[in-house]
Amino acid sequence: MKIKKKVSIVSVSIFALFSIASCTPPIPPDVLASFAEKEVQCASGEVKVGSSEVAAIAVQSSIDLYLSYCPESNVTTTTEVAEANLIVTDYSAKEPEMCSTASVITPVMSKTSTLAYFVSGFDGLVFSPEAVQSIISGEITNLNDPLIAATNENFELIDQPITLFGINNPSASDLAYLEWVGRQTGENVTEVKAAETFDDYALLVEKLLVTEGAFAVLPSNIIYDNVITFSNLRIQDVDVLFETTSFGSAASQFIAEEQGDVLKAKLDPNVIPQLDAGQETTSAPWQGISLFDVGMCTADDEEQSVRKFMRFLLRLDNQGQFETFGYFPLTESVRLKAAEIIGKVLPTPTIDPATLD
Repeated sequence: MKIKKKVSIVSVSIFALFSIASCTPPIPPDVLASFAEKEVQCASGEVKVGSSEVAAIAVQSSIDLYLSYCPESNVTTTTEVAEANLIVTDYSAKEPEMCSTASVITPVMSKTSTLAYFVSGFDGLVFSPEAVQSIISGEITNLNDPLIAATNENFELIDQPITLFGINNPSASDLAYLEWVGRQTGENVTEVKAAETFDDYALLVEKLLVTEGAFAVLPSNIIYDNVITFSNLRIQDVDVLFETTSFGSAASQFIAEEQGDVLKAKLDPNVIPQLDAGQETTSAPWQGISLFDVGMCTADDEEQSVRKFMRFLLRLDNQGQFETFGYFPLTESVRLKAAEIIGKVLPTPTIDPATLD
């Protein structure tokens, strides 16, 4: 697989440069991380990254980018997680279990979900939380239901029966979406009362794309990979859009808690979202979002090969390419903290202000 390289350069202010020149270590983590972005530390030993077959697409893209910097390194993916040095998981049933021996665990990327559908000529439908709940509970059975019409003023809805599909053992982001809808309606929403359920997302998608009127809660990686029509959500007269700015807004609501070399992050819906880059107002957060963690499962070699690749997963250019596959980068505060934990024992980047622009 060829991956188009996206290189992000983090600038450092003049004030920070003088601080580095005049102060003794430790260097502030954000400044240290900005310098670490300028170099890639290449693994000399073998590194195996365990993940599900689905997530392996994003993991492989990270490996491909890493090998473009470090062509002599030996980094591969594996679904045989017992052999893995690193495991990437969202802890749901379709992803591998995190190894009990993990000595370092941090977030690595995020994923989102929404109610997707196949109805020809009706791209861009917006549902209220009450409508979503009624659809997935089987109470709404036709597209022309008044509750759907109420938030789709620009559509002339047709008489189209709804067929609801479901997945056995849904992803963490599917569950986060259902929980989010439930917070809005005040009712507990934990499952989709589907007419037909599937063990695998690929089988569900195959059936959905040939079934007019089909609906299903699906994660972003499946939606992006199969170009499936998705819905937005209207909350208190605000249309929350299923798009990257809304995902980034929700990602900024994750609160990280550090316990030694383990960093756990949890969504706090009451946190005020951070401003989008270059904008004066924030996008409404898409809170149907979950995180993937990466854990180091084996002792590292003398060259810290496992940690070197683990740190690369947090690098800005690697984080930026996740979106291609329906996964999304961490918010900057969580990314920097994760990079700090992973990089504790890695060589400190060389910092020479005289060589900087």
